[in-house]
Amino acid sequence: MLKMMSTSKFFSVFVLSAITVMITIAFVFWGIGPQDNPSIEIIAQVEDTKISLDQYWRTYDNEYKRQREQGTSAEDIDEAAIKSSVIERLVNRTVLMIVAEDAGITVTEEELQNEIMNTPYFQNNGVFDQNIYIRALRLNRTSPRDYENSLRNDMIVTKISRLIGETAELTSEELKILDSIQGDNKAQLSEVFRSSKSNMAIQAYVQSIRQKMDITINKDLI
Repeated sequence: MLKMMSTSKFFSVFVLSAITVMITIAFVFWGIGPQDNPSIEIIAQVEDTKISLDQYWRTYDNEYKRQREQGTSAEDIDEAAIKSSVIERLVNRTVLMIVAEDAGITVTEEELQNEIMNTPYFQNNGVFDQNIYIRALRLNRTSPRDYENSLRNDMIVTKISRLIGETAELTSEELKILDSIQGDNKAQLSEVFRSSKSNMAIQAYVQSIRQKMDITINKDLI
């Protein structure tokens, strides 16, 4: 691909949730699912799609590092909570990938290239730097091919999530709450509220689809 190339506590909860989502590091899901290799340990399987133990631990390590970089001490990090959260996120991501594939949702080479070139981690003075890109991948023990495949999947998940989220509608009570907001940050709080509503719709959709899928999780491996 790139050839060397609140008003109240109610709203406070939504604001904190949105901030957490926005600062999620792009490297969290680095790691590619297993090929048909019987020697690879499988932590979970969604229908015919397997999630490797290696992918799980890569994701776990990146999430752990993310929390440490945010200032959380090692003593305060809940490793059990991270383990549970990581496996759920990987399974949910796989569910959305399957749904997206069934819906014919794809990411073009141009979209993938633009995403990489506009990623701040790979830029020098606001311009994409191939050397920084390669070095960053090496530090995270992955190759351009594997990273780009993983990123493409993330972008597909983002597309299907956006489509699902757009189906969320605000209730009359929620609209009243939005109308009651005063101040210069009204537009920002309204956007956060709508985004949170969208996220809830996505979670509800994923849970409903999961009930119809054959999902196996080998928690004994962690």
